[in-house]
Amino acid sequence: MDSGNPIAPFLLLLFAFVIYFLPTFVASSRKHVNGTSIFLMNLLLGWTFLGWVGALVWASSANTERPAEKAAPTNTGDRLCPYCAETIKNAAIKCKHCGADVMPQNPPRLKAGWVASTACRDEEEQKQTIEAIESTGLPVVSMMGLAVGAGPFETKEEAKQALIVMRDGPRLFSEIVYRDSVSGKYPPIPD
Repeated sequence: MDSGNPIAPFLLLLFAFVIYFLPTFVASSRKHVNGTSIFLMNLLLGWTFLGWVGALVWASSANTERPAEKAAPTNTGDRLCPYCAETIKNAAIKCKHCGADVMPQNPPRLKAGWVASTACRDEEEQKQTIEAIESTGLPVVSMMGLAVGAGPFETKEEAKQALIVMRDGPRLFSEIVYRDSVSGKYPPIPD
């Protein structure tokens, strides 16, 4: 005897599997807090009609995962408003959410990084170089000997941009170096 289409039993088995584990699929898609418990109830008691209905009702309940309430900002340029706990920029002086006046917060300064360093011949030239770098708005950092630089920056590209600003603005000629705090070659950066 011909049993018919050989795919039909496979499709029937697949359909039965989907129906049997429907409560688990619902809990998973809703990101239910008790997803594992619903799966176990569905697996062990789903063969009884009451176990299956109970798992489905539990999976459909409103006990789902909520996004983290006012989690700390992930961007280092952001912080939480001290009045409404909404995310605002570090440089903000007024909260865009509640309108409160807040003090701007400077981001922490890097202890190591890429620097556009300029060599100086004497202390007078060093003083003039520091004033020239400050006039461009770049951060000033002391280097070995009489050298000073702009930085430190996280990436070499940022230091190259600072080098261009220093060259085009106050006409300072610099080189890109990596300034670290471990080697002891440079004075520590105060906080």
